[in-house]
Amino acid sequence: MCTGQSGRGAYTPMPYPNANVIKDHDAFPGRHSRMASGSGATVRRSLNMNEFVRVSNVIAGHDMSIGEAFRAKHFEEQVFGGLMDPVVMLDHFHMTGPTFAPHPHAGISAVTYVFEDAIGAHVNYDSLGNHVPINPGALHWFAAGRGAVHTEQPEGEGHHVHALQIFVNLPASKKFDAPYAVHVEPQDIPEFHTPGVRVRVVAGSSNGVQAAHSAQLPEPFTLLDGFLSRSSDFSHDLPRGWNGMIYALSGELRVDIGGEVRQLIGGQAISVALDKGAPKGRVEIRLTSDGDSHFVILSGPALNEPIAKQGPMVMNTREQLEDRIQAFQNGEFGQLVMPQAARQ
Repeated sequence: MCTGQSGRGAYTPMPYPNANVIKDHDAFPGRHSRMASGSGATVRRSLNMNEFVRVSNVIAGHDMSIGEAFRAKHFEEQVFGGLMDPVVMLDHFHMTGPTFAPHPHAGISAVTYVFEDAIGAHVNYDSLGNHVPINPGALHWFAAGRGAVHTEQPEGEGHHVHALQIFVNLPASKKFDAPYAVHVEPQDIPEFHTPGVRVRVVAGSSNGVQAAHSAQLPEPFTLLDGFLSRSSDFSHDLPRGWNGMIYALSGELRVDIGGEVRQLIGGQAISVALDKGAPKGRVEIRLTSDGDSHFVILSGPALNEPIAKQGPMVMNTREQLEDRIQAFQNGEFGQLVMPQAARQ
């Protein structure tokens, strides 16, 4: 179980990260040392607008478990050939008990979105003094900036957290900003509806529906949680200069992006990029399903910046990374003191 305090002392990475330091943006290892199955080679079409659209092959999430209380479908940025940028890691996870000790973050946003079918809250603690339950359907966006300590865990008998953990890279200009958190309750997340379609606009905008809290995020970002019923379809526009990821949680999806078609089943994903030089300002992502399906779409402006990474710290250079590790060891990330009840 997750016990004790975090703050000062030697930096011990969490159990899952690969400790490699990488400067090549297109070869970034995720927080697990094994790759997801499949090839991340991309396809570039060569006609008109489509020469500016790049779509990855289908990637199956890597099955990962830690202890008895955590299992996930895990996706690393490298398997999508850079098309997942600014996202550097995605876990679609189930968690039934405390698993991770308090740990540091720097240079990224650690984003938690709890699905509506979760049982009980995912409780957040951080060194900024936040202690808040992330209830089913809620969003918690932890912009770590120059560094802070946090942990999250289910607390209570019979609780089963079903959620996404997303590491969103911060641009170089914001990696040393002060850390802060944005918390959004389920009732404050707007939805888009058409017959057979329900899409929660968790962040950003889609089809004229805007999540008001998006203005508080460090960078533009869209996160959609969508449901299609039999023989329905949904379209979302990806802006020029953005990358996007489409992940099928359950059911089957046909994804058409500017004429490039991919078929997804639960546990599979693709990524797509619309180059900055594209003549049109956006490309349509069209999802169709012959049966019930559940999907998410994540998208943001591509940073295309070098990466230096160790565990849950992502900077631009080795020197910056070593500086942040030293800052953590010196106690500059603050101290997280877990309540006694949460340490049982």
